[in-house]
Amino acid sequence: MEALKSDYVDDGIQRIAMARPHVMNAIDGVMRREFEEAVAAATADPDVRAIIITGEGPHFSAGGDIPFLKGMSTAEIHEYHRAALGLVRAIALCPKPTIAAVRGACAGGAFGFALCCDYLLASRTAFFSAQFLRIGLVADMGIGYFLTHRVGAHKARKLLLDNRVVRAEEAEALGLCDALHAEDSLDAETLHLARRLAELPPRAVRQTKWLMRQAEGSLTRFFDAEMNAAAECLGSQEFIEGTTAFFEKRPPRFR
Repeated sequence: MEALKSDYVDDGIQRIAMARPHVMNAIDGVMRREFEEAVAAATADPDVRAIIITGEGPHFSAGGDIPFLKGMSTAEIHEYHRAALGLVRAIALCPKPTIAAVRGACAGGAFGFALCCDYLLASRTAFFSAQFLRIGLVADMGIGYFLTHRVGAHKARKLLLDNRVVRAEEAEALGLCDALHAEDSLDAETLHLARRLAELPPRAVRQTKWLMRQAEGSLTRFFDAEMNAAAECLGSQEFIEGTTAFFEKRPPRFR
């Protein structure tokens, strides 16, 4: 079974879809590798002028595949985090316009995949969750950086510390997503935007995206800081208790 689908869906438009709907498109090692390859191929292809990132089925993604992560050693978890962060970096630094089309769950690390895109469109079924504290982790995949730039430092900090789900209407009001659409029109609206972006001059788009990054502060420094912060949590007793409680469907007991 394919973990990811990457298709040239229209003139100049590549669609990359996480394709493990039976587990809410949870991200394991295979999907991460295929995702990275698809983003690299679309970035290098001169015929691709815009990229859509989405999920197959009713959900964008539930985030990291916890059973997959729980079976890893601490060293393996750190390596997976480093590699996944490289994927987020590739999407964020892509010189071509990127659009996240979100329906259903957009949770955990997948929230970072959506936030790092140039546009985030959502259906009214969408909900966003960065409940990392629940399993003893810091928000990863650049979420702290991208969320801060989307909604401001105070709101971003509050959303992460509140450790709660944000529904579609609130996400739009906060500026977390750029537009809400009906479930049955999300794909068409996303394609309409992608077509408009694909018609823009690619050199000027590339330079515009580069210039705006200079005003946002150093993404590389933030990723380095995230690696250090995550290293304190990944594989820790808090992480073990948090994931154990998740599987046992009980509140975690942190000491």
